[in-house]
Order: sequence, then C-alpha cells, then structure tokens
Amino acid sequence: MTNSKPVKKIILFSDFDGTISIGDVGNRLFDYFSDGRSAVPVERWRSDLIDSRQCLIEEAETMRDITEAELNRFIDQFEIDPAFSDFVAMAESYQLPLYLLSDGLDLYINRLLNQNGFDNLTVFANRAKLSNGRLEFSWPYFKNSCGRCANCKKYHLQTLCPDDAVSIYIGDGKSDLCAIGEADVIFACDYLADYCKENKIEFLPFDNFSTITDTVRDIVSGLTTIPGGDKR
Repeated sequence: MTNSKPVKKIILFSDFDGTISIGDVGNRLFDYFSDGRSAVPVERWRSDLIDSRQCLIEEAETMRDITEAELNRFIDQFEIDPAFSDFVAMAESYQLPLYLLSDGLDLYINRLLNQNGFDNLTVFANRAKLSNGRLEFSWPYFKNSCGRCANCKKYHLQTLCPDDAVSIYIGDGKSDLCAIGEADVIFACDYLADYCKENKIEFLPFDNFSTITDTVRDIVSGLTTIPGGDKR
C-alpha cells in the first residue's frame, strides 16, 4: 500500500546479541569460560526465577579466571551481520536516530562495533571490565528497571522516542519483551518471533538486516504504510 500522508519522525532501536551480532556473544562467552556451568543461572533466568542482573552476576561466578588476551581472542571470533552496514548507512542518509539497546555487556559490544567501523553508534548496555581475571559489573540503568531486566529497553524507548515519533524495534530474544510493548513497529526473529506469534502481536519477520533496510526505506519514502499502524 502507498501512504500519501507525510511519515512521522522515525527512531530506530536494535538489540545486539543475535540481532546485530551473528550468535549470542554474551551467552557463549559465559558458557565457554565456565565450561557450561553458566547454563544453571541462565535456566533460572529463563524460568523467571531471577532477574537478568542476578543472572549475569551468577554467570560470572561460574567462570574461571581469564586473561584480557583470552577474552579478546574469544570476542574477536564473532561477526556482525554483513547487511548491518547498509542499514546504518540508510539510517544516516535519512537522518534517522539509531540506538542500540542491550541487556548484555558493553565490554564485548563496543569491541565488536569498533572493530567493524561502528564506533560512532550510541549504545545503552550494562557495563563490565576485567579485573584480576574476573568480570566486574556496574549497572547504569538498573534504577529504571522493570524488575526483570538489568537494563530495561522499555525505559529507553519511552525516554528517547517522543510521542510524535514512530519507534521501530529490532530484536530476537527474551530481553526484548519489554521493548516490544512500547514499539510502534517490531522486527522479530527466533524466540521473539515465536513469542509474538503466540501472543498475537503483529511483527515483521527478518533473517538479516537487508530486509529491514528495504522496509524502513520504503516507510520513510512513503512507499508503504507503517505496518500495524501507529500505536501512539
């Protein structure tokens, strides 16, 4: 369908692990350096027995001591979706704000973004550093938490997207559930897509950022209506 009305300001939000990155970096990091022991707190988190902050703390406790070189070698094996570059270029060409929201750790997110030329992107994530072989955390956004997330993405959508704008959210997992209740347009895959189907939440499926780029470009250009209409 074509849209003859001017499109409202669009603001883009995206998850990182398993969405921008190929594979869940955080989950695999803890799993690798704990020899699988981190699966116990992860399952407790998936069952809603603990929040994500407690999960990260307990995952870190299962890890052996590691060096910075070991940590960096592990992070460096991960790749970014090759189509993400065109998505970022499209956002810049239309002057669309783009925010990356993660309930994971800035330690690996920033490293991977910097290595791939995306060091100018705005990231909201939990903070971590390696000290004496162990991960130490800080939680800059936990005071705004919903009680389930260490870094609740709903809060960022509420504060970064004004009422007269359209929010587009991209994600794949459980940490995205708070965000989709606030977003106007949802792109989902994997767990998040299954959740949307089960709960009759309208979403657009995606395999990589190529499809997302084309759809957002069509929305901005007025070639298609905003899927699902405007929730605001």
